[in-house]
Amino acid sequence: MEIKDMKELKWPVRMRSPPESRDMNKYCEFHRDHGHTTENFKALQREIEALIKRGLLSSYVGNDKRPRNDRGREKDPEAKRDGQPTAGTINIIIGGIASGGDSNSGRKQYARRYALASGMPQGKLEDITFGIGDLEGVSLPHDDALVISAIVANFEVKRILVDNGSAANILSQEAFAKMGISSHQLKAVKTPLQGFGGGVITPEGVVELPLTLGSGQKQVTEMTSFQVVRVSMAYNAILGRPLLNKIKAIVSTFHLAMKFPTNNGVGVVRGDQTAAR
Repeated sequence: MEIKDMKELKWPVRMRSPPESRDMNKYCEFHRDHGHTTENFKALQREIEALIKRGLLSSYVGNDKRPRNDRGREKDPEAKRDGQPTAGTINIIIGGIASGGDSNSGRKQYARRYALASGMPQGKLEDITFGIGDLEGVSLPHDDALVISAIVANFEVKRILVDNGSAANILSQEAFAKMGISSHQLKAVKTPLQGFGGGVITPEGVVELPLTLGSGQKQVTEMTSFQVVRVSMAYNAILGRPLLNKIKAIVSTFHLAMKFPTNNGVGVVRGDQTAAR
């Protein structure tokens, strides 16, 4: 995606195989079509190698003096830290419109922002801690996920997974339909999501909905961008880093709780251990 606007880049011809014979869960940014993933498209790898040999990608190529046989070990997706082979890689949810939006220019600008960022975050921050009292009602030992309830668009939505490994906030198509929201409110999105079983999912669209967490005077309400997906999953919604970072939330899976600052102190949402299991 960094080099897609280079005039020297040769784009492939359109895929000729019939669409019904392809794997629609895999999407190639280079072909702009379904059937295989971008990473597995050998023609793109050869094209990038050719651009490197021509010296056109020198800013992306490291000056690694190690022996050639040692260079790929730490990057090999099939290799484990102790040199033990693995069967493959299971990825988190990545892609989507977070981290810069739905355009390549927006994502590049977001990536450059890291080098320019400095100083403390704006707004009120409090020290947030977890203690023995937060384990009240939690059955130990456990390895349960943090599954909560929240108010979304005036509906109490249960079975929401809190996942700081997700780069997107996800709402299932089934939950979206039950809210009675018109599909016309969905904004089109062209950036696919990756991570659902290793495949690629193109969201039905994006919708902004109010989400309320907490109780009593210690609540936080934020307009939240959800990517609506038509895919079978165990949860009605997934809250990822875009929302968690926005509300400055701290998550403890051991305590099965999430805490965040509010105008009236630290708010807390506790997980439903029964729903998680």
